[in-house]
Amino acid sequence: MEASCVVDCKNTLGEGCVWDPRDGSVYWTDIAESRIYKLGPDGAVTVFPLPERAGFILPRKKSGFVLGLATRIVISDAGFKNFETVAVIEGDLPQTRVNDAAVDPFGGIVFGTFDERDREPVAALYRCAPTGEFTKLLEGITISNGIAFSPSGEIMYFADTPEGTIRRFEVDDKNWSSLREIAPLASSDVAGGRPDGAVVDSEGSYWNARVWGGCLVKIGQDGQVQETVKLPTKGPTCVTLGGKDGRTLYATTLRVMHTDDELEASPLAGGLFAVQVKVPGVPQRLAAL
Repeated sequence: MEASCVVDCKNTLGEGCVWDPRDGSVYWTDIAESRIYKLGPDGAVTVFPLPERAGFILPRKKSGFVLGLATRIVISDAGFKNFETVAVIEGDLPQTRVNDAAVDPFGGIVFGTFDERDREPVAALYRCAPTGEFTKLLEGITISNGIAFSPSGEIMYFADTPEGTIRRFEVDDKNWSSLREIAPLASSDVAGGRPDGAVVDSEGSYWNARVWGGCLVKIGQDGQVQETVKLPTKGPTCVTLGGKDGRTLYATTLRVMHTDDELEASPLAGGLFAVQVKVPGVPQRLAAL
């Protein structure tokens, strides 16, 4: 199975794609260029400049979005003109920036950071509750990625990209009073490349973008790869399930860390890709911040 390029946007570092059920659009970021992209239901593409790089964008129950800017979590209006800072993140660590995120089953945001300077395990994973209260969940991380939740919300997935294991945690209650790690879903060698962004479908299978592996893989609860989607570029970064029936799998890609020869051979690198899959996604959860 192969994905097709639906927007040849040539993102330097496309990331953070998310389906917004409120308007039937896909949103994503170009981290390096400090931009948000929107693919509307009519096929029109809109680009919004940002004041700072953004690692993630998540829709709210109210109007607007929660954005993970490089140094802070903000609430944005729908037109990305006004930004209310919720909290500054890791202000004592100038080498890290905010990276991957997902809305949890209770309307909070689970997000992680990324040591982009030294690639050392100084980053962490956090939760921002709907009240704006922050909790550190994990530390000793290099590149936070692969954050997703099971359909019931009782299992959280997470991966530290360089290490490669797709880890699983039990979420006990809405107060996140405990987070118990259980057996991992898959090891680093489950597929080519390394784990990047992820989404879970309605049957509980885990779709994972395999950066540098040039593919998207669907991993079942037994840890085995059930399906593989090939891309004409080595750098898929994030996935989301959307479309009218929830069966369109979208994927962002990047152009950084490619040689000139690789970019010539992969002219669609940095584009937004899509493919139809059999099992729909879980309806996109909306942030209660």
